[in-house]
Amino acid sequence: MSREPLLTTLLDLDAALPSRELIVGGGYGLYLKQLYLKDNPEIRTLFSPRFLPSARTTEDIDLILRAEVVTDSESMKEIRQVLDALDFQVVEAAKYMQFVRDMKPGQVKIDFLAAPLGKLAERVKKDVRRVRPKPSVKLHASKLEEAVGVERDTLRIPISGELSTGEPRQTEVLIPQAFTYVLTKLCAFRDRMDDDNKDLGRHHALDVYRIIALLTEDEDSAVHNLSEEFASHPVVVDAREIAATYFVMKNGIGQLRIREHTLYSDSFDLDRFASELQRLLAAP
Repeated sequence: MSREPLLTTLLDLDAALPSRELIVGGGYGLYLKQLYLKDNPEIRTLFSPRFLPSARTTEDIDLILRAEVVTDSESMKEIRQVLDALDFQVVEAAKYMQFVRDMKPGQVKIDFLAAPLGKLAERVKKDVRRVRPKPSVKLHASKLEEAVGVERDTLRIPISGELSTGEPRQTEVLIPQAFTYVLTKLCAFRDRMDDDNKDLGRHHALDVYRIIALLTEDEDSAVHNLSEEFASHPVVVDAREIAATYFVMKNGIGQLRIREHTLYSDSFDLDRFASELQRLLAAP
C-alpha cells in the first residue's frame, strides 16, 4: 500500500468526510487521472501514450468545494473540524483558504477553491478573492469563477492506499472533465506566463497540452456539449482568446512554454494539440 503524502492525505480527508465526494482539481487531479489511464490502457484517449508527457505530481491538493457547501456555515464547519482533527495548520499568507500538514516526508498543502456560486452568491458577502460563509467558521475558499461546469460530467477516479493510521482504504474521488480543466488552466497560464516565481507558467502550459491529450472517448461528447452550451459565457470567450493568442500559433508563448518544459519531448504533437484545442473552444 502507498504511503505517498498527498495520497495519504486525500484518503484521510475522504475517510473523515464520508458524506461528501471530494472534487480534486489542479495538477494533482490531472496526475491521478493520468495514472488511472496508464493502469487501464483499454480506455482510449485522444493522444496515444507516446505523445504524452510523463505523469507529474505536485506539492499540494486543490479541493474544489461545491457552491452549496462553500456558502453554508454548517458544511464548512464540518470540514474545518476535520482539518483540525488531522492536525492541519492555517497558512497565514492565504489565511483560512490554505492549510498545511506535517507529513513524513515533508508537508502537504491544501488549497480550497470555490466553484462558481451562481444564484447562491447572495448567501455570502461580496469579496473579490474569496468566499466565506455567514457566520464565519474560519474556513474560506478562493474564488474559481473560471471553473464553468465543474460539477457536470465529472470523472470518477478510484484511489487506494493507506490512511495515516496505517489502515488500508479504497475509494473514489471526482476529477473535473476536460472542458472545465481547459478553462481553468488557460486562465492560470495567462496570469502566470511572465511570473519568474511560477516558472513562467510552464507547468500550466504543459497541463493544457496534457488535458487535451488525455481526453477520453467517453468524455468527448459531454465535453463538446458543454462547450456548445457555454459558448457565449464570458469565461469561455476569454479562454478562447487566450488559446488563440498563445497556444494555436506555433510561435505563441503558450507553445514556447510547452517546448521549454523539462518534460517536453519531440514526440509531442503540437499541431494536432492546437487544432483540438480550437475545436474544444469553438465559437458558436
